[in-house]
Amino acid sequence: MLTPVTENARRWFRDTAPLVGFWVAVSVYYVFVTTAGHFTRWHVWSGFYDTHADALLHGQLHLLEQPSRALLALKDPFDIANMPYWRWDHSLYNGHLYHYWGIVPAFLVAGIRLLFRAGGPADDVLTFAFFVARLVAGTLLIRDVARRANPRPPKWAVAAAMLVFALANPTPYTLARAAIYEAAIMSGVAFMTVGFYCGYRSMHAAGGRAATAWLAAASLAFGLASGCRLNLMPTAVALAVVATLWRWWQIRSQGPGRLAAPARSAGVRPPEQTTVAHRACGAGRLVAAGVAGLVPAGAVMLGLLVINKLRFDAWTEFGRDYVMTYPLFVPGLRFLIPDTYAYAFAPPQWSCTFPYLSLAWNAIRPLTPAWLPVTWPADHSSSEPTLGLLTIAPFFWFAILAPLMAIGRARLLLAADPARPGRWAALLAAPGNWLWAALVIYVLGSVPLLILNFTTMRYEHDFATGLLLIAIFASWKVLAAPLPRAARRAIAWLYGLLAVATIVAGLLLGFTGYFKHFERHNPALLHTLEKKLSVCRMTK
Repeated sequence: MLTPVTENARRWFRDTAPLVGFWVAVSVYYVFVTTAGHFTRWHVWSGFYDTHADALLHGQLHLLEQPSRALLALKDPFDIANMPYWRWDHSLYNGHLYHYWGIVPAFLVAGIRLLFRAGGPADDVLTFAFFVARLVAGTLLIRDVARRANPRPPKWAVAAAMLVFALANPTPYTLARAAIYEAAIMSGVAFMTVGFYCGYRSMHAAGGRAATAWLAAASLAFGLASGCRLNLMPTAVALAVVATLWRWWQIRSQGPGRLAAPARSAGVRPPEQTTVAHRACGAGRLVAAGVAGLVPAGAVMLGLLVINKLRFDAWTEFGRDYVMTYPLFVPGLRFLIPDTYAYAFAPPQWSCTFPYLSLAWNAIRPLTPAWLPVTWPADHSSSEPTLGLLTIAPFFWFAILAPLMAIGRARLLLAADPARPGRWAALLAAPGNWLWAALVIYVLGSVPLLILNFTTMRYEHDFATGLLLIAIFASWKVLAAPLPRAARRAIAWLYGLLAVATIVAGLLLGFTGYFKHFERHNPALLHTLEKKLSVCRMTK
């Protein structure tokens, strides 16, 4: 006969083994794309975080590399006419070179070097690792939401959702050029996804201590995300504050709870003493939640500001004003329509030659349909490849239904008992609603990207993960809608077709990337696939 511990272990293994197998299989595919099919030969696009970590291990915040004397001798080294002297994408201040990317990954690499007494990973390995972290946290979140859904989505729908989350564009495309730019973005996405999972666990934790621990982990993850991708800092602040407020609402709606065991064992207390003890217990839980939700994120952000002061003599200067690069990132409402078109609807280039889908540089403007009211300003930089998520990953269309469904559900809940006091607080305190709010905040935090004079595929990661999770959870609501059987079957078929189309498109784009990754680094494999899978006669 099995002991309870053994039975629990077997149950945990049966429950976890399929998910671990899924992680391993997807990670192998990620390695396949990152290495252009070689698996053991990793192409190093850049190693900026390792050089930054090297400087940290030498006890300094500026890089060990010294700027050239010719650069330092210039009257205005940032003048674009002096580009031949630049150290590209580096910040120059007070005679030293810096990186303007978030510093948290550099500290992580420094820790890895200290732990293993070896050289640090290059940026392609870091990008891969952050994609795997996003994969693990995101699929754990999808699984937990599915288990708490009422009614539960079908198992096949959950499996399809995990595949979509793992393989939808722009993930494979990004892995095909894993440089410092992708590493910086994906580190922020990974920590944000970890924060969503930990925050969700906090809202559903059975015990107060467990809820506080998960809340502290979520806050720390949000803070670390802001130290990876600097434009995430306002979003991270909002998420930490909202998570804390939500936990407070939960505590207040639950009441002060039972007294601690020592207090209960002391015998029956007078009513007034019991009331005071309950109030003290409730206040203590509120304070603990406030500390857990705000302090970890706040400590990380305070550390980032101190580092800014030490590096650039200004608390809010991250090095962007001193970077040597093209004068990009000009905001303006005139860029709203073209940016929205680029990130939502820009089409790919089709070919009968494998991998069938691609997008060349400087192609987005010529491919814009003439009948669309899209005006490209002269100062808009649209040279880098960009594909619209709604075009190349149609599963994202489910995200459009989410706001309508949320409004309808809120109206139903509030209209059920309009005279009931505190109904808004009860709605806000619902554990599952926190995740919806957090995902909306995350997506809205990327709205400034829609008014920049620059578009590129990798920037879609700033909102793609949040939108995709919204689309997944909204699609489950649609599958569970009380409709006639024929309609439900049609919706299930639509769900499956959109999932398959999204997955296939993502896989195909993994063979391209910004610089034709497989064509440059494994032409033999690509040519073999072209000969076997192309649907038209090869001309070369």
